[in-house]
Amino acid sequence: MSLKVTLLGTGVGIPQPGRSQAAILIENEKPLLLDCGAGTLLRLDQAGVNIEALDTVVLTHLHLDHVSDLLALANARYLSQLPRLEISGPEGTEIYFKIVRSAYPNLEKMEVMVHEVRPMDSFSLKGCDIFAEEAMHSVTALAYRIETEDKVLVYSGDTEPSPRVAALAEGADLLIHECSFPEPFDVTNHSTPRKLGRVLRNVNIRHVVLTHLYPQAQGCEEEMAEKVGELGQVPVVTGWDMMTVIP
Repeated sequence: MSLKVTLLGTGVGIPQPGRSQAAILIENEKPLLLDCGAGTLLRLDQAGVNIEALDTVVLTHLHLDHVSDLLALANARYLSQLPRLEISGPEGTEIYFKIVRSAYPNLEKMEVMVHEVRPMDSFSLKGCDIFAEEAMHSVTALAYRIETEDKVLVYSGDTEPSPRVAALAEGADLLIHECSFPEPFDVTNHSTPRKLGRVLRNVNIRHVVLTHLYPQAQGCEEEMAEKVGELGQVPVVTGWDMMTVIP
């Protein structure tokens, strides 16, 4: 099958209409989930994905709006008598999951494999070759380059505009990049249109989708995409929950 990408959640930790928290579904040979914020299980159901097929999650970082439904996914698989869950994420993922799982003795019986990933690591999952790079955020965070036989997808996770993440996206068919606030906000740990557009200017990318929007971005979505596209000289759209992209 051709690579299919669905933005399950394009929002943040603050509730807002039409946006649940961070999650991206990649369907290649088998489904692969990037991040698992609150609302992910509902969005998976809306996307027609049975949790029986979804046993692998890759995390960019451990902020709550990126991991809130991770324990819920583990619990759903346990209640459905499904055998295991595989989680890859940055340093700290193993102790994080051990702590949250310890509150629920039934989940101690479930096999969960946790792999900690560092910048420059590479690994393969679900027919995808994945390369990790350091992102610029308030906690340890990773961006990922995901390659299939004929397509390249890059997901920034949460980050300030970063030359390292931009370099990771060179030659990508699709870059899904956070753009949390519109102009004229000046923030750290996150991206804004002007700064993001500038860092992408000389990068060869076929298409960019913006995600991880704060409520302050409501009503500015089209303007934000236009600014990134103008400065980065690349086609850009702002993502919404359940948007499907075929790179």
